[in-house]
Amino acid sequence: MSRVSQGAEGSGTDRPRLLFRILEGYLMFVFHFTRFLFRILPPRLMYSLFRCLGSAFYYARPGMRRRLEARIAEAMPELRHGNGVSAVAREVCASLFMPMADIFTMERHGERYMSSLRVEGKENLDRAASGNTGVIFITPHQGGVAVIHAVLARMGKPYTPIMYNPSDTSTPRYVEAMAFHAGLLGCDVEEPVFWASKEIIPRVREHLLKGKSIGLTFDVPGNCLVRFFGKPAAFASGTGHFAYETGAPVVPFTLLRGKGPFDNRLIFLPPITRNAAGERKAEVQRIMEEVVAAEERLIREAPGQWMSWFGLSAWWEQGRRLESGGS
Repeated sequence: MSRVSQGAEGSGTDRPRLLFRILEGYLMFVFHFTRFLFRILPPRLMYSLFRCLGSAFYYARPGMRRRLEARIAEAMPELRHGNGVSAVAREVCASLFMPMADIFTMERHGERYMSSLRVEGKENLDRAASGNTGVIFITPHQGGVAVIHAVLARMGKPYTPIMYNPSDTSTPRYVEAMAFHAGLLGCDVEEPVFWASKEIIPRVREHLLKGKSIGLTFDVPGNCLVRFFGKPAAFASGTGHFAYETGAPVVPFTLLRGKGPFDNRLIFLPPITRNAAGERKAEVQRIMEEVVAAEERLIREAPGQWMSWFGLSAWWEQGRRLESGGS
């Protein structure tokens, strides 16, 4: 290979890195500036500002807007009447900015946040926590997902989230800053986080068998074929395998925002349990089908707060390939 071609190849590789560095620098500036603003401005004003940013993003990207609205209308045709689809799409765009606001609201006003929190289905949580193992908490990327672990820690039910390692992302410093500040709000102090990799599987099993709990998000790509919004879709099946291997109950839950920063609703659905006498493959499939059905139910509670609408087409497409016998 000539030096010219080597230089051209290096140039092509360096350009995305440079763009991601610029993006990361911008996100870090926004992160610290937002934290400063939360010290001097009321949370309600900050949430309004973030919603305005979401609306600006929605209107500034017409191509993205059309694709997002088409996806929402296909999944939830009942929203097609009036401006239901566009209203949800605008809220989805705003939800991309909200996790930062949730973190700093909890940081500055944690006691008020918790005292005004409404909890639904706590009997489901109590039933799941009464066994001999820990609990597998599973949530969509929805609403207050950035602080939901801290909320449970403050309720006396801490768990260890399984998260992507910041070094595996395009903006590692920003992801690490978000995770660090969210962890300071409340966590399992003995095991604050498991960074996702194959190497953690034995540690997670041991963690659950010791009676400690973990947290996962369900909307992660994989090869487990299930129905989701009326179509075959493909998701990661780790939740089903951990439940089958340890006997830990799976509790679908979510934290939804209301009209203001201190109007939040924490919902626990009934636990999903394994049949120890069942064959592994069939049981993992059943558990995953029940998990995804429960998560869809939670998304339908507040579709505009689900941030993963942007990945839905890919999960449907992979599901279609799997159903037709592809890989």
